[in-house]
Amino acid sequence: MPVPPWRERKKTASVRRPLSYEQIVDAAMTVLDSEGVDAMSMRRVAQELGTGAASLYAHVQNKEELVDAVVDRVLATVEFPELTGDWRQDFTRFAYATREALIAHRDVAKALWGRVPTGPNAMRLSNEVFGILRRIGLPDQLAAWAGPLLFDYITADAHEGSLYAAAFGDADNGQQYFKGLGAYFASLPADRFPHVVELSEALTTGGGEERFAFGLDVLLTGLAAKAAASEALGDSGGDT
Repeated sequence: MPVPPWRERKKTASVRRPLSYEQIVDAAMTVLDSEGVDAMSMRRVAQELGTGAASLYAHVQNKEELVDAVVDRVLATVEFPELTGDWRQDFTRFAYATREALIAHRDVAKALWGRVPTGPNAMRLSNEVFGILRRIGLPDQLAAWAGPLLFDYITADAHEGSLYAAAFGDADNGQQYFKGLGAYFASLPADRFPHVVELSEALTTGGGEERFAFGLDVLLTGLAAKAAASEALGDSGGDT
């Protein structure tokens, strides 16, 4: 039986549960991983949550603050290795753990460019890195510069890897590209570009892992030399 019009119940507005900061960051991570940092607007994140952008502003002021939160969420997954006393081994393990975390989430490395991460997890990792650099004898100013330099190297490698992954799709396509690039270098006029021609095979040899390990070794070797020179001059940093 139909309900008489005078007995129809009035529709009540559905009650929405208030958003939490963690829910917003979760949604931002979803957008970042599926669409990239450029798509991670306040409006798009709100859409992911089924609400309007205005409801996000009680927790985050703007996209920049949202990106900072996502970056720190990713850095929270980096576990600083237990120190062994071998500073090169300790830093190498940290570098690989950080690189793995950045590679696991699309565009996080890109988001880090032009940005100094200041969240609690970024500070936790920075503090550990600076501690290692000071303990090997780097003067404080060099330690303060070396930390960001090393982190920039890790970020750059992760970002380049994400660009290659987006461009080639799989390893076979990437190998074909570099094979063709090597052939192009070899075909250049030897009288104009003798070194490029002679190095054509070497220039395109080695995968991302080998090249990352090489670059990291060069940086750490340079820091070791700086530390040794500072110690010889009696210009040591703090030992905290």
